[in-house]
Amino acid sequence: MRGAGRYLDRVPSLATLPQDLALFAKYHLRRRVFDHPARETALGIVPLDLDLDAYVREVRGYADRFAITTLGEIGYGGVIYPMLEVRAPREGAKKLLVLAGVHGNEHAGILAVPAILERWRDPGVDLTIITPVNPVGAAHLSRYNGEGYDINRDFVRFDTQEARLVREVFEHLRPDFVVSLHEGPQDATFMFANRAVDPALAGRLLEAMERGGVTLATTDYFGRTLEPAGYAPLGPIGYGLSWLWARTLGMMATGMYADARRVPELTLESSWRLPSREARVRAHVELVLALARELTP
Repeated sequence: MRGAGRYLDRVPSLATLPQDLALFAKYHLRRRVFDHPARETALGIVPLDLDLDAYVREVRGYADRFAITTLGEIGYGGVIYPMLEVRAPREGAKKLLVLAGVHGNEHAGILAVPAILERWRDPGVDLTIITPVNPVGAAHLSRYNGEGYDINRDFVRFDTQEARLVREVFEHLRPDFVVSLHEGPQDATFMFANRAVDPALAGRLLEAMERGGVTLATTDYFGRTLEPAGYAPLGPIGYGLSWLWARTLGMMATGMYADARRVPELTLESSWRLPSREARVRAHVELVLALARELTP
């Protein structure tokens, strides 16, 4: 979940205002919420029982087709957790960077990576995937990293090792497009788009996702109506608030980080309330593959 808004399926009232404000502050006003990877299953999250060790072995199992390296090692509680970098380089092609698992408790985007690799047929795109961006959080069902930071609030100050590693890849790769795979409390799938995303391209991607069996949300988790369904572009008000957020609180998500560099980014939000692993994972797979086709000359 990129941000916070109308968290619950109701209209806020005076009776619930303290709870709503506490949630808003937790997700929007604090980069470091805890001092540990606090387990979090609030707001209707249905865990998908991610086994991180098995997941890492599964991703490494594609080493016969992809270049797979350990981008970084994150220590917590005497255990070392790897951040993997998966590469399918292609000289002269458009560069696509995929970020999976920035929030460790949003499992669908992480679990989508093996399915993406399985269906990847070298469409003429230079692919890089970082997974999981937050391996400690993924192992502990936590939104936060081992120090209690929300990594997706740390793209101004870069206090976290994880955000610094993503920045290094970004600066070295200079991607033409970024996709960040998230989940949220809405009822279906939608995607945030920063200002560099072409609306016509976004429309074609939404159509491709629907053809792939993805149900698109008509409202986002802020309660805003999405027209067309599934599409939440960054408008002037949202940009102004994000700019103010960065300048006053030193907080920035990957979408604005890319926006500042004029790199298009889509932040996909599947619904973490769905019990179906297949339905949640499908949204991420279909978007990445559809975008790869669009980036092919």
